[in-house]
Amino acid sequence: MTEISSAVKAPRLSIENFRGDFTQLASLMQSSWAENSGQALLYTSEFLSSCFQYPEADFSLAPAIYVQSKPVAFVAGFPRHVKFNGSEQKIIVITFLTVLPEYKKKGLGIILWSELVNRARAAGFDGMMNYCVDGEPMNAMIAGSCNRLKLPIARIFSARYMSIVLRSDDQSEGLNKNNQQAVDIFLELAAPFADSQPLARIWSKPEAEWQCARRSEPIVETFSAAGRSGLLTGYIMPISDKQRTRCLLIEDILWGTLTVEERQPLLRKFLQKAAGAGVRLATVPVLGYAAMEPFKKARFQSTRRVLHAYLTLWSAGHADLPSEPLSSMYLDIF
Repeated sequence: MTEISSAVKAPRLSIENFRGDFTQLASLMQSSWAENSGQALLYTSEFLSSCFQYPEADFSLAPAIYVQSKPVAFVAGFPRHVKFNGSEQKIIVITFLTVLPEYKKKGLGIILWSELVNRARAAGFDGMMNYCVDGEPMNAMIAGSCNRLKLPIARIFSARYMSIVLRSDDQSEGLNKNNQQAVDIFLELAAPFADSQPLARIWSKPEAEWQCARRSEPIVETFSAAGRSGLLTGYIMPISDKQRTRCLLIEDILWGTLTVEERQPLLRKFLQKAAGAGVRLATVPVLGYAAMEPFKKARFQSTRRVLHAYLTLWSAGHADLPSEPLSSMYLDIF
């Protein structure tokens, strides 16, 4: 355990690995993010547990602060293999930075984030990705903390979103049906992005299996015609509203070899499957690696949400990172 400086106004707090108490973690997140101005997603214990079933995920990359066996602050980093500027890198995506309301404004967030950065460097990772909602104080905190640690940082992309309200569909079907069989198609269709995108995720088979079949409430749909194929992935999460509205977060847009006309039925089948599972809202980030015209034809509308992506590579200098945002990237954002 790492003892926290006495400068922090809290009684003898210490940093340790997350203990795996997902119900308590979900409660922490719900209490903390209830103060946010925007409508937050509802991070359940089942969803959080699923995240740590991702290949190579580890509690050592999830430092937490406990008080009397109760987590009061938490952050996590999840491993991703990417190709950037022609070379492969192993990075962590930092997420879930959370502090209980009564412990906020004591510097615990910065302390935990810095601890995770140090752990990732010691574990042999090449860098990290941080995501911050436009206009939130987190943007300045990440930039300032990197400067304090003398780490290069670049805002490499700003993602906008599109969304649609889905109509009710009583024809429910199993979400995991044929998902396992889709893994090989997924790997084949995702592979070309490593060479066509300035920054792209590189998948292993266990990672693809988690993405398509093992994660919490995945949705996968494929479409084939005359030897051509395409695939879409996403997952379902409830929104933290009174109705617990079910939301589809669309992730991988793999049009593959489908013609322009064949993309629309793939998207239609995908959304029908989601509606059958009780989804009422679908949202998709615009990352530039895939054509978005099918979503526009399906009447997805642009939203005001913007998420900034900040890349840091330990061994790089500021000159090695892009001075301007990338035109596109293929990497999950959350």
